[in-house]
Amino acid sequence: MNERKIGIFISYMNILFQTIINFIYVPILLYYIGKSEYGLYQLIGSFIAYFSIMDFGLTAAVVRFYTKYKALNDKVNMENVLAISSRCYAVITVILFVIGYVCYLFMGDIFYNSMTSSEISSAKDIFILLLLNIVVTISTMIFRAIINAHEKFLFLKGIETIQLILQPILVVAVLQEYPYAFSVALVQTILNIFLSISRVVYCFRKLKIRIKYHYWDQKLFKEFKKLALSVFAVTLIDQVFFKTNQIILGIISGTSAVAVYAIASLIYMNYMALSLAISGVYLPHITEMIAKRESMKIISDLFIKIGRWQYFLLAAIASGFIILGRQFIEIWAGNGFQEAYLITLLIIIPFTVDLIQNIGLAVLQAQNKYDFRAKVYFCMGIFNLCLAIPLGLKYGGIGCAFATGLSMFIGNGLIMNWYYLKITKLDIVLFWKNIGRITIGVIIITIIGYVLNGIVGYKNIAIFVVKLLVYTLLYISIMYKFFMNVEEKYKIKSLVLKFKR
Repeated sequence: MNERKIGIFISYMNILFQTIINFIYVPILLYYIGKSEYGLYQLIGSFIAYFSIMDFGLTAAVVRFYTKYKALNDKVNMENVLAISSRCYAVITVILFVIGYVCYLFMGDIFYNSMTSSEISSAKDIFILLLLNIVVTISTMIFRAIINAHEKFLFLKGIETIQLILQPILVVAVLQEYPYAFSVALVQTILNIFLSISRVVYCFRKLKIRIKYHYWDQKLFKEFKKLALSVFAVTLIDQVFFKTNQIILGIISGTSAVAVYAIASLIYMNYMALSLAISGVYLPHITEMIAKRESMKIISDLFIKIGRWQYFLLAAIASGFIILGRQFIEIWAGNGFQEAYLITLLIIIPFTVDLIQNIGLAVLQAQNKYDFRAKVYFCMGIFNLCLAIPLGLKYGGIGCAFATGLSMFIGNGLIMNWYYLKITKLDIVLFWKNIGRITIGVIIITIIGYVLNGIVGYKNIAIFVVKLLVYTLLYISIMYKFFMNVEEKYKIKSLVLKFKR
């Protein structure tokens, strides 16, 4: 099994761990620190998330150009790319400190109308810790990019597994004595520092990298800057889509509304991770394909193949959530979080279009055409922000979610598909023919499941688990029998045979 397959496997294992841990971890957090403190932690986390984008797209640019020169066996330019980007990261770290300090000074003014003085004081303490966390992450991001470019996914994803498992264990242990949101942030920061150091050590000792400045390449710098700023713009608007709604709710409604939206956020972020687990490990591979001038027919075939697998998986989750989502949220988070069901659906359904096509984003990065997506994303982000504020004031979290879902459908769905078809030359028509056939099965399964769920009703957790298992078996059976192609069936059979051995 090559590192790419290992990376995909561990990514899905991490998502499974994350799902199980969240199912156990979130109720424990709510028990120890309460809905208000949990909302406070999520609110400051959403606020600080804007600082996480301040690598300005450098990570994607490092992977793209480092991989390109690695494929060409050009060691001088490999070292040069790392040297130039290292200096950029140093400047960014200083900027982070300055902006963070200014935000810290004005935090009381920002949340004056929706928080008590005690909550504002706690928010400032949490902010300082999470700012330190982000500074450590950004300043060592180049080493994550290097490991990714070398496709050492066993180590890269293995570190993420350790963090996934160890963090909640340490948090719960600390909460026994100090049941505050600050404790959660403290554990998260300390653990992140240790794991970041491990990536640095791995790069120098195992990969034997060299960071050495050789000369100033103006052409490289222009291409580097173009891709980096495009990725930065998209990442910035990602925060508008996924984090700003919580900040808006925190300002106009308080921490309880944020806590409800955060429950929905956990669900759709895990949903997103299911798709990125595959596409995330393909950027170096696609970059090599573009560098070696592979035909767009071959790349389109890969785009469609990966998209089908992503859709099989994501459609199962979305369909299952439509049927059983209300009951799941009630079991998982308890009373007072029912609104999270509709918030989640308003986001994941249009978001699915983007997620099953994110191999296309890797193609755009490899072709250095990512600037168009950045422009589209920027416009849709502004549209989302302008719509979310009035709708949030009138309809709360549901209004914010509607604004986000509509923006995603227009930008990621309609506009980007036109660009893939006309400019990138991916075979979008054939892609949607494939997805359309699968969608027929998804609709049939959803209707059957929804009707049966209504007949059985919700009685207890045991009944819920049985219904979930029955639905899963029904979905797999129908998809395998009627909607998978010969290659997909062969892979499923091979996987089952390996599992039996």
